[in-house]
Amino acid sequence: MKRGFVFLLPFVVILWLVLRAVLPITDLVAQDSRLPAEKAAGLTGETGVEANPVEDGYVGREVCRECHAGNYDLHAMHGHAHTFALASDKEVASKFAGREFDYGEPYGKYEYTQDEDGLSVRIPGQSEESFPLQYALGSGHHAITLLSLAKDAEKGTVAYEHRGSWFRDRDRIGRTPGQPLTVPESEAERFGMKHVDNVMQKCIYCHTTTGTVADQRIVGLTANVNCEKCHGPGAEHVRQARAMKEPPPFSIGSDKWDTESEIQLCGDCHRLPEAITLKELREYPDKLARFQPVGLLRSKCFIQSEGALRCTTCHNPHRTISEVSEAEHIANCIKCHQPEKTSHVSCPVSASEGCVKCHMPKYDFESLGTGFHDHWIRVHPED
Repeated sequence: MKRGFVFLLPFVVILWLVLRAVLPITDLVAQDSRLPAEKAAGLTGETGVEANPVEDGYVGREVCRECHAGNYDLHAMHGHAHTFALASDKEVASKFAGREFDYGEPYGKYEYTQDEDGLSVRIPGQSEESFPLQYALGSGHHAITLLSLAKDAEKGTVAYEHRGSWFRDRDRIGRTPGQPLTVPESEAERFGMKHVDNVMQKCIYCHTTTGTVADQRIVGLTANVNCEKCHGPGAEHVRQARAMKEPPPFSIGSDKWDTESEIQLCGDCHRLPEAITLKELREYPDKLARFQPVGLLRSKCFIQSEGALRCTTCHNPHRTISEVSEAEHIANCIKCHQPEKTSHVSCPVSASEGCVKCHMPKYDFESLGTGFHDHWIRVHPED
């Protein structure tokens, strides 16, 4: 028996090496993070390798569904469930392929093509070389921005955030927000803004549950912002839930979970004051409406609530905001602004309507073609 094992061992090793050689360049965890009838952003089947997330304590949202079917179904409709895809995914590629976008000087006119190698972009008349577009970031509720990884002599791996993004508003391609109009220092920078080190890693971190950039690859990737992105690895929780009738809850969302912890969690990706400049904090430009925790932390409603007001006061993290009616939002305001209670501050203009429009106005951004409600809840003298 021992001799037979020794005889077979070389063949097993050879087979393992062959399989390693033919695996795709990106390690992708297959998790169905869309609606039940759809595939998970093109990250299953031939395009990816199904890894075993339990090794790091991750079990995947399908396991969470066993006990949390309601939240699972709500999450499937949420933007968090669609934050990361391959650019070659049919749904993503259809928004770019066959289109042109004139960015203007000093970049040029982009022409997008989808073929057997995936989605790519070129600048006709300047170069016949196409630039590959690998990943799509963003739920598509507002926009989708493309990202590519490339080898760099100094940094090893860099990311290029493509200069053109797709916007749901008018189904168009426009300039990617936040990119300065500087002269590109390389041919690759004609196609995208260069990101390195922590900024590059943060792009992947905030749009996935797990994933790290290494050697022009994303390793340990679990696409989209799923249950365990916020709640943490669920293996131990699942083990306890299967072993007892009333398992202890996750710390996140439990009765002991406090406001500060919640804002730190949400702000980790939605931005905290430390992520912007002191000048921006002082002057608070309109664009900060995109960074909701920054505004909320400046609000008297938050400061004087002594921890009662938090993100989840108005936002169910499992439920898409588009499904929440204005009346529900106003009801949340009235809970703390009841005119019949002397301890409450009520609105002298209207105590029952118009709260959001007046005190959290919507700012439209030309580059985005859409609006974000300002979460710095306050009286606007100009109104």
